[in-house]
Amino acid sequence: MLPATVTPATDLDLATLNHRLAAQNLPAQTAARLAALPALMSQDRIEHALRKAEGGDQGAWRFLSKHLPASGPAPQRPTAMPNADTAPASAPQHPPAAVTRPVTTTPAAPRPAATPNGVMTVAESQPPGLASPAATAPPDRVRCRVYGGKAALCIETDETRQGEPTLRIEAARATAPREYDWRQKLTLQLTREELPVIAATVLGLLPRCAYNNHGPNQDKGLEIVHQGTHLFVRVFQKDRGVVAVPVTAVDSYALGALCLRQLRKTAPWLSDQGVMTLLKLTVQRMQSARSA
Repeated sequence: MLPATVTPATDLDLATLNHRLAAQNLPAQTAARLAALPALMSQDRIEHALRKAEGGDQGAWRFLSKHLPASGPAPQRPTAMPNADTAPASAPQHPPAAVTRPVTTTPAAPRPAATPNGVMTVAESQPPGLASPAATAPPDRVRCRVYGGKAALCIETDETRQGEPTLRIEAARATAPREYDWRQKLTLQLTREELPVIAATVLGLLPRCAYNNHGPNQDKGLEIVHQGTHLFVRVFQKDRGVVAVPVTAVDSYALGALCLRQLRKTAPWLSDQGVMTLLKLTVQRMQSARSA
């Protein structure tokens, strides 16, 4: 909810603000630009989003780069984020002369054969058959993998074509114990409208949800049922059948964390608690409307 009153953006200390924006590769601002900003970009919201961007929050950085006016080319996300614990948010920071990405040829250490499921970075190497053969993702993407006896799931943070945070879901059938056919996987991406409802179901606020008409041929779909002790996830496609995987409480926790992460990135001014409160209120309104 927007604040009832909006602090004029011209009250910002432009010199300090522009130092901090430059350190994040964000465009410098003038008093005239800030004064013309919409109510969405209040002083408190700019300060809050900038502090989170300085702490490494990609969603907050994208929010600022999208809404702060710029006269030059689109800003690029810096490779290394300042450490919010060691650099005060109000201290002026000067941008480096050039940002380079370190290159290493050291191979990643292989993952042990038995590893608990959960959230992990995509840089980890996997035993054959367990890892999805997807292309290397940006370093800020994480995955949650769920291995069942008959199938496996890979849920990965992703972005829509419009740059909105979401989740990608991949499902593969088992071909042998701990071996999965990822080349024949079923894949779909959640829409902006589906992500909050999926999150509410994973977190137990809704008993189930189902979505159809995914994919270019609108022949894919997803169903998630909360069965109390665990989730049951079904991914399906016409003429290719159904891939179903039970998701334990531990893996449900990891999946719920991914949902909250992506929802928070869509509204970087909210905390996890704020996202949960919004979800609960939204579900309450939906259920009240259905029972009316």
